[in-house]
Amino acid sequence: MRSMALKTCTILATLLLLVGAAAATDIGAGRIKGVNADKKEFVLTDADGKDFTFKMSDKTIINRGGKETKSDLSIDDVVYVQYEKGVLTWTARYVLVQEGDSKNWELHQGKLKMYDAEKENFTYTTDDNKDLTYSAFGARAWINNKECSFDDLKIGEKVLLIVDREKTKLSLKWVMVERS
Repeated sequence: MRSMALKTCTILATLLLLVGAAAATDIGAGRIKGVNADKKEFVLTDADGKDFTFKMSDKTIINRGGKETKSDLSIDDVVYVQYEKGVLTWTARYVLVQEGDSKNWELHQGKLKMYDAEKENFTYTTDDNKDLTYSAFGARAWINNKECSFDDLKIGEKVLLIVDREKTKLSLKWVMVERS
């Protein structure tokens, strides 16, 4: 009886770890190899030539040239993808297509560390614990897909950033937060 209870606890603990892993997000980059609208998925080939399949949900947002849509991916699009790592599948949350005005844009993610309204500086901590500061001048802030003020963001919140890489300089374009 005691052995059965121990096995049950072990299984439950493993499931909790898997569920926690499913909620984790990461960012990938590459070129779209294929799109299957019927299955709501696309295949991305990374810089090493490896293919990855991503599901798209009703909440997936695609940003092409600074305009957000629910669909608009094409074969050969160069993209950044923020995705949820599931146990069996990966689900795209945000896809940034690099073309036109957004050809030098990148996705970054981390946690908000500080916003200095007086200096208009935005500091966040990357997933690998580095603090980066950007000028927020001209940048836009969003909570749950609605534009807001940087003052509405909370310290410690998970943020998704769009930054423009102009040669050696990075400039902040958008900061996005998803709240429950």
